[in-house]
Amino acid sequence: MLRLERLVLAMAEHEGWAAPTETSTPGGSASYRRNNPGNLRASPFAIGNQGGFSVFRTEQDGWAAFRWDIRQKAQGKTVTGLDGDSTLRELIFVWAPPQDGNNTEAYLSDVLRMTGFNENMRLSEFL
Repeated sequence: MLRLERLVLAMAEHEGWAAPTETSTPGGSASYRRNNPGNLRASPFAIGNQGGFSVFRTEQDGWAAFRWDIRQKAQGKTVTGLDGDSTLRELIFVWAPPQDGNNTEAYLSDVLRMTGFNENMRLSEFL
């Protein structure tokens, strides 16, 4: 579980999660204002959607939904095709695909640098 925590914290940082005290943006980053540290686009726990991203009632709900989503992917319970044998690299490429305009290699590099993880770690290692 500690690995999952390190992963979600690194991903949230890359996603731009920032409280008002950490950014010059009034009210904090967009993901902060939506209580959505993972910038989830859809979640069964969301109370709404804003700009194509889920909105959660509380920050705690957003963090829980983020962890839940990664666990679901690691268990093969999503339409992404990911499962426990999928790698961290594959997760990041699904999470922030280059075809959506993301610099996915930079995202992966940031997560690896922040966590010390290996890109070939299996998602089952995060359960």
